[in-house]
Order: sequence, then structure tokens, then C-alpha cells
Amino acid sequence: MRDSNKNKKHPSNLKWVLVFAVIIGCLSPEIHIQAQDIHFSQFYAAPLLTNPANTGMSGENFRVANNFRNQWGKIGVPFRTFYTSIDKKLSISNQSFGIGGAIVHDQSSAFNLAADEFLVSVSYSKITNNHQFTVGLQPGFAYKSYNLNSLTFGSQFDGSNELFNPNLPSSENNLAGSLQYFDMNVGIYWRTLIRNIMPSAGLSISHFLRPVVTFSASDQTVRLPVKISFHGQVNIPLTSRIDIAPTLLYSAVPGTNELLLGAMEGYALNDFFIPVKKVYAITMVRINPFKNIDALILGGGVKFPKFDLGISYDINVSPLAQASYFNGAFEVSLIFTGDRTKRNANEPCFIY
Repeated sequence: MRDSNKNKKHPSNLKWVLVFAVIIGCLSPEIHIQAQDIHFSQFYAAPLLTNPANTGMSGENFRVANNFRNQWGKIGVPFRTFYTSIDKKLSISNQSFGIGGAIVHDQSSAFNLAADEFLVSVSYSKITNNHQFTVGLQPGFAYKSYNLNSLTFGSQFDGSNELFNPNLPSSENNLAGSLQYFDMNVGIYWRTLIRNIMPSAGLSISHFLRPVVTFSASDQTVRLPVKISFHGQVNIPLTSRIDIAPTLLYSAVPGTNELLLGAMEGYALNDFFIPVKKVYAITMVRINPFKNIDALILGGGVKFPKFDLGISYDINVSPLAQASYFNGAFEVSLIFTGDRTKRNANEPCFIY
């Protein structure tokens, strides 16, 4: 029989492991914050964060996308991420552009480690032989902060009682409680129509300028690593009511990478008595290709005429599951779209 008292300590111990990993990652010039970049399982519900070239690509007059992620709530102070964006397609001199903006707030750890990003996105789209190519540019401003008073350091260890005494001097006089930097992301997106099948793919490069990110005033050499992401999807109608969309997202930064792989399965309810266009299921898996399977992602959603509501849950199956008891992250997304834009007679219908 397992020792139940011993098992109860795991979440508490793991909480402090996660907390100190985040703080050390922010303060250390060697470890830095590479693994703390914001991400969503429902990445398609955060289109401007996934790829700047998604700007204005909804096919509607405008789109407002929202996503909320709550992670590790069962093993300590949860990590919470909020995302909202708005984007719109523009036609200027018979040329297709997109414009939009996004706000992201990420709250991590018990020490109020917070990151806020304000992004502006622009895109340009061109159609050639039934292929649509879009390029996007996304400048932004980021602000990060944490509660320095909640931290303890080695110099505050009181050997007389073998406890940390926060009233002792920390001897860390070069630490700032916040930092801010200018950021830049770029991306390209492609899609086409082959009979009734629509494949699409995109490539984005985040933190293109590698801004300085350190809370240490004495070391300004720590830079945010470039993140390269590839995403793809194939929309396949199986019958007049049933469709499937295999989906993937691969992201890589120096030292770590992540692969999201799965599909969305939809069923149209055209003659249903409530205003629901489609219901769909989400089945995905998150993998670190060189280490292990991190999580199984299950969920579903409902498409209304102007709203798309999605809910998903990450079931943690990595070695961390011994402490998390398979609990991972909960996400909910809500996308609102305006009226469909009028199509130019010379443009292929797949764009809409």
C-alpha cells in the first residue's frame, strides 16, 4: 500500500520547484527564460500570436479572438494566460491587407511574475494561380515584473535557527523589479484549394530582434532567444455534414522544442432547431520530440453564426504526472466574427 501522507507532499514540493525554476530562469544569465514563452493548446484561437501573417485572414469583416489558459492549479499557484486580439481585412487600391492588434497577459508563480505584451500586426496578401500567400509583420512592446520582496536568498539564511529570515539583507542590490523591451515577430502563410480540400501552412519567427531580457542591472547580455514555429492544417470534408481538419504546430527555441499534433472533427447541424452551425471535437497530443509525450488534449466546441466557443483540457502524462495526478491545463476560447466581406469576382472562392 502506498504511503498517502508521503504522496500528499508531492504537490507542495513540486509547487516550489516550479516557482524557483521560473524565478531562477528570469535571473540567471545561463538559464534565462527560454521555456516560459506563452503558448496555447487552442493555438488557432490565438491567431495573431501564432503567426502575424494570420492577420486579416478570417474571411470575415473583422474578428475578435479571446483565449484563457489556467495551468498547474492542482499543484500550486496556477499559471494563467489571457489573450485577446482584433483583426480586419482591408482592400486598398485592389490590394489585400490586414491590420490588427493583440494584448497578452501571463501570470506565473507565487511571486507574481507577470508578463504583458502589446502587439500590432499588419499583413499583405497576394493570390497567384489559386494560391494565396500572405506575409505579416508584428512589432510589439513587452513589460515583465515580479515581486522582489517575496523572494529569499542565500544571504538571508539564519544559521542560528536554520531558517530563512527575510529581514536580513539580501545582498542583491543589482536586481530590478521590472523590465521592458521592444519586440518584433514576422511570418508567412499559404493556402490553396484542391477540389474541396483546403491545405494551409505557415512559418513564423518570434523575437526576431532578440531583445535584452534580464532583471539584473549588472548584466545586459541576456537576450530572448528566437522562436521558430511551423503550423499547418488540412480541411477535409468527408460528407455533406462531417469534416475533419488534421492540425499541427511545431515550435523550437535553443534547448527545447514542442509539437502539437491532432485533429478537429466537425459535424454540421444545418437543420437543427437552435442557431448552431456546427459542433466539433478536439483531439490532440503535445510531444517533446526528443524527450516524452507531455499531454493529451481533449475538448470540443460549438460554432454559432457569429461566435465560436471552444473548451479543452490538457491531461498531463509526462513524468510530472506522478505529482500532478494527470492534471494539466484548462483552456476556453471565444471568437466573434463580423459579417462576411464581399468577394471580388476575380478572387478564388476558397478565400472566403
